[in-house]
Amino acid sequence: MEDYVAAGETCYVGRRTEAVRFVGRLHTHDNFAELTWIEYGALLHVVNGSRRLLEAGDVVFIRPADVHLFRPVPGQAFAQVSVSFPSETLTAIEARYFASGDWAWSAGGLPVTHRFDSVRLQRLTELTSTLVAGPAGRLQLERFLLELLCDLVGRPAGDALPTWLTEAIARLVDDSDALAEGVTGLAELAGRSREHVNRVIQAATGQTATDLINQLRLTRAAALLRMTDRPIAVVAAECGFPSLSHFYRLFNDRFKATPRRYRMVSTVSGVRPLGTDGPAGTSASGRRR
Repeated sequence: MEDYVAAGETCYVGRRTEAVRFVGRLHTHDNFAELTWIEYGALLHVVNGSRRLLEAGDVVFIRPADVHLFRPVPGQAFAQVSVSFPSETLTAIEARYFASGDWAWSAGGLPVTHRFDSVRLQRLTELTSTLVAGPAGRLQLERFLLELLCDLVGRPAGDALPTWLTEAIARLVDDSDALAEGVTGLAELAGRSREHVNRVIQAATGQTATDLINQLRLTRAAALLRMTDRPIAVVAAECGFPSLSHFYRLFNDRFKATPRRYRMVSTVSGVRPLGTDGPAGTSASGRRR
């Protein structure tokens, strides 16, 4: 793998399609780890004595000791992207953030595979562009990996949800109007009935669609409280909580603090809401929040 990494760079990014002839052979990566995914089509992955058919959206977290190869599927077009990087980077990230639990590159019989919906696959492509836009040093590599891992850890409903629903949830988070509409907004984005959406979410996560959406709303509300100077009532309304008392109760249950207390603690700790330039705990006009 060292032969592929350019001087001054810490990783190798490659892409191949069915137009590129290759003869796979079983191999390990010595001191390198690999992240690989299928943009479209399908590819056969032979790894540690098993065979897996990888399809569009499949993302595989390959460890240095994995013995594997890739083979084309006869008559099947494909595009595969791979990012290879020194295993010492994995060791450092695991020690800092994942020492107490499983993570994407955990040891085990087979490498972890996640199925990304089209929204998350596009985000992964955008992240990869930061590695090829210029010399990819350690900073750029760790930024890429940490953003990817944050996306995995922060996924709201796990891998059990179907692709059509995870895509709708991803769009819901970025659409304040749909978020305010709740289950109705999610159902419209998913192109399914409210009842069907709720059944699928309950079966996969054990919580109702309303519970899941409220978690997304509260996460957005917390960010607005920390990073803006908007009144609490405005934040509640923007996040889909027309009842201020209901918002306070749910927020307190989730964050163990009232919205006002949450904002005050964030301010005292040095994170002033945007639009303020006075001392912590005051607005630009000098009034207490």
